[in-house]
Amino acid sequence: MDIDFYRKWACQKMIESSQSNMWEGHWACAVIALTELLEEKLVPAKLEELIRKNLDKIVEEHANEQQYRANNEYEDFPAQMMRLLVQKNQTCHALGHDVIYTFYLLSMLSRSAIPATAELFDAMGKIVGNFEASGPGFVTVNGENIIIDPDGVPYTGVRLQLTPETVLDLLHNFQRPVQMEKGDMQLGHILTHGHAIVEMKQAYRHDVHDNLDPAFYARINLLAYANTLEENRVESESAITANELNPLEPSYWEQALAESRHGHFYKYAYSYLRLYRMAGCSPSDFRLFQRIL
Repeated sequence: MDIDFYRKWACQKMIESSQSNMWEGHWACAVIALTELLEEKLVPAKLEELIRKNLDKIVEEHANEQQYRANNEYEDFPAQMMRLLVQKNQTCHALGHDVIYTFYLLSMLSRSAIPATAELFDAMGKIVGNFEASGPGFVTVNGENIIIDPDGVPYTGVRLQLTPETVLDLLHNFQRPVQMEKGDMQLGHILTHGHAIVEMKQAYRHDVHDNLDPAFYARINLLAYANTLEENRVESESAITANELNPLEPSYWEQALAESRHGHFYKYAYSYLRLYRMAGCSPSDFRLFQRIL
């Protein structure tokens, strides 16, 4: 399959997700992450065959009902999507999933000649609205998935100038008990959410400014508060093993092929490697990255 096949598949998956289950859009993001890993050569060429096996597994196991109808291009799609996001920047919008989904889609469209249609815009507008209505999502505390109102938690004072370096530093240094992270994968969403904001500020600086930051800070406040509620603290560092999973090695993609964990293996690898590329350096130690898997 050529790359455009997977791109069109991702567009259609977003459309169909808007009609049924917005969380299925995770698979569109996963496919886009893998295609961009290959296109940007963020991984060694020897891994391409394994990554394509992962791509093919996704599109087979999460098949769309129809093919993407790439006609009737919607004029000024990126600016209109930015307008939607900025309009809703004062809500928690599932703590950033609207930004994550939009970033993946816009990044993919900017690399191809595939048109964004009115149907796709309507679908994304519906998904953004659904995320707004869905609330903050759950967080794992004492083995239970609970809802915490982000407006009702103490203010941490964390206000970063979001850059590739600061997002990576926050991911590496944020302390979180391992059993909490295994329950809800929130550190991984710090990575993908922060990455999405950094990229979109660069690509759409005239539209975005700091409008996308509030939900990111809300996530940090919420996680810091959740830590204080956890009674059985087993710190993340204790889970770090010598056998690290490294997305620059075949073993990572073999594991992903066996269990992709809702596509997070793909998105986390892409965001991590891409942020390092943007920062002008390469990761050498993946033990802290492994916490989010």
